[in-house]
Amino acid sequence: MALTVKEAIRAARSHLLELAPEIAAIKPEDIQLEEIERAGDLDWAITFSIPGGSSLNAFSSNPFGFNRVAKVVIVDGSNGQFVSLKQRAA
Repeated sequence: MALTVKEAIRAARSHLLELAPEIAAIKPEDIQLEEIERAGDLDWAITFSIPGGSSLNAFSSNPFGFNRVAKVVIVDGSNGQFVSLKQRAA
C-alpha cells in the first residue's frame, strides 16, 4: 500500500533527524517544510529548509535576513524507507 503524503513527510523528517543529528538541536519550528513532489512512480521527494550559515545573526547579506539550507529527502513511497538525502542552497 502506498504512503499518504502525510506519512511520507513524517518518514522524511524522521530520516533527516536520524541522519543529521546536528539538525535535532534546531528548534522544531525552524525546520520548515518547503516542497513535496513525486520522485518517480512511487517515491516522494520532501524538501525541508533549516537555518544555515549566518542566518542565526540578526542581519545577514540576504535582504530578508535569512540564510537557509534546503535538505531534500527521498523516501520510498511504498514503505517509507530512506532512498537519498541531498542538500541545496535556499
